[in-house]
Amino acid sequence: MILTTALALSAIIPAFPQATPTVKINLKPGKGNVVTGTVVVTLPEGWHAYQNPPKSEYETPLKIESKTKGFKFTAVSYPAGKAMVSSGSESLVYEGDVTIPFKAEISKSLKPSKGQYKAQVAVNYQICDDSSCLPPSSANATIIWKAASK
Repeated sequence: MILTTALALSAIIPAFPQATPTVKINLKPGKGNVVTGTVVVTLPEGWHAYQNPPKSEYETPLKIESKTKGFKFTAVSYPAGKAMVSSGSESLVYEGDVTIPFKAEISKSLKPSKGQYKAQVAVNYQICDDSSCLPPSSANATIIWKAASK
């Protein structure tokens, strides 16, 4: 069973509302306490985010992290970015849709409520256009999936 959850982002950038990424999570419950899936971050046209890992220590990369005790990402496969030259230096960036496969473990401390599990996920990012970067930001999203029958 594959569950798809469209998530509303809590990060709002008032001066640049068109510069807010969107996030979609596809989740596939596995055996036991393991789930796999993808996080798809869609960056607005004309904007890019830095690859994870970044090419320079001064770049803030796109990153996903769990905010829920009992839901832990055990493997995250960030894709390779594409080379972009800006202000005379080369960076590796993501544009458009960025698909990030992951594997996560659910510990016994995370209990289902009304037959469903819930986990908070943060998508951390800094997006830039050709001339400037917005401050680093974070979007929180909730993943909800059905608990397995016993």
